Amino acid sequence: MIDRNWIEQIVLEVVKQLSSTAEKPLESSKPTLLVVGDTSFIDPKPLQLMKTKWNAVSCNADETVKLDMVDKVVFLHATQDLLVKGVLGIFDTPESKLLSRCILESVPVSIIPTVYLQEHLFNVNPKNRDYVSQLIGYKETLMKYGVEVESFEGFVGNSAVTVSSDVAKDPIFKKKKLLTQRDVRDCKEVELMVDPSTIITPLARDTARELGKTIKVIK
Repeated sequence: MIDRNWIEQIVLEVVKQLSSTAEKPLESSKPTLLVVGDTSFIDPKPLQLMKTKWNAVSCNADETVKLDMVDKVVFLHATQDLLVKGVLGIFDTPESKLLSRCILESVPVSIIPTVYLQEHLFNVNPKNRDYVSQLIGYKETLMKYGVEVESFEGFVGNSAVTVSSDVAKDPIFKKKKLLTQRDVRDCKEVELMVDPSTIITPLARDTARELGKTIKVIK
């Protein structure tokens, strides 16, 4: 078994060595977005906007995913099958297994329904109101679990929630080159704000999730 405390000590030492020799500051980095699904059906403009805000990494749901290495997961072209299974905790497909993991591990998730499903979920006057109301109920339950169910345009527009430009607050760890587990534990605030160049260790992310804290990247 990998000892994460040991890994973090190695990372600390590496950063210390880099700090003493590097002449240039660390390059800023965008938060990592795991994209599940085919992006070829997305309009170019919102797709490009997504890539400017995120370091987008595509994958198949059946691949082994290290969720502690990503900041958010987005499911594209989701059918009502995924919505229902997400609510009921059914994980008999690669997509539903990944969604279940994200919910259990409190990883931020956005579900983008198929265009056909969006026409019914977001329609104020659906043809079969009773049936659609049940689907909307599933959507609202997922949102209670912390899952956003929205259009792709809405997702791109709401992406700023993860990467905040709010400089009115004191960026507690903005100047740190490395955010560690100890930093997360010692901080009394619920939100830990860091600079885009700050390296966040996997152990720090895990600890933040365990303690119900949020790590925000400040532009």
